[in-house]
Amino acid sequence: MGDMISILIASRNEDDQEHILAILSGQDNFNITGTVKDETGAIIKAEFLKPDIIILDLQLSETTGLDLVRIIRRRSPASAIIIFYDKDKKESITRTYAADQIEYQKKEFNQYAVNMAFIMSHAEVYAILSIMAGISGFLVKESDIDKLAYIIKIIYMGGCYINMSITVRIFNAITSIKQFPRKTAHIVFSQAERNIIKLLAKGFSNAKIAKVLNYSMGSIKNSITKIRHKVQIKGRTEIAVYSLMSGLIGWEQLI
Repeated sequence: MGDMISILIASRNEDDQEHILAILSGQDNFNITGTVKDETGAIIKAEFLKPDIIILDLQLSETTGLDLVRIIRRRSPASAIIIFYDKDKKESITRTYAADQIEYQKKEFNQYAVNMAFIMSHAEVYAILSIMAGISGFLVKESDIDKLAYIIKIIYMGGCYINMSITVRIFNAITSIKQFPRKTAHIVFSQAERNIIKLLAKGFSNAKIAKVLNYSMGSIKNSITKIRHKVQIKGRTEIAVYSLMSGLIGWEQLI
């Protein structure tokens, strides 16, 4: 491939910028057209330079990053955007994207997808929302950065790249959801059982559920056993998935 690939790097982390530059510097057909450390710089340089590839650090944005992606896509539609996701920053990402996630799901997701989103981790949800916003690559820094040169070439040729572990988990979630039947008329959950299911869907342990609801561990175990008997499902995650997809509890109860 002889074409020069123009690349804009947008990251507020100087170490990440240096690492990316070091990885890409050995590629003869890569042209680093600029580096920026803030949202405004990313928007202006993307529009002015119109690079082939924009490497966008998720932490560049003070909000969710999705609005920034949409703005750049509008102003430089020919540029392919690669998002970097940092596992070490997942808690701050969870806080900042939560409101946008809910609103975006209401607008863009059908009910099936909204329910599915709540049994996936925030990384999988964010990957899906980022794809919908217009990205071409979703990388996890810890596992994908050393493959960056290869990924850029794939995306430049019209392909895409999503972190393999995230892709596998998304497929597994969709596959597992499809096996569950719709709600049958005779299944009724008490309010206490709904509260427990809500916390199961959030991944809480028995001990944490007992603490939140101020129940004894014995009561929690007995309630989960009753829930399992009602839906004829053994796994904790499967109970949450079934309850969401069947409509026994609604997505709004998980907010």
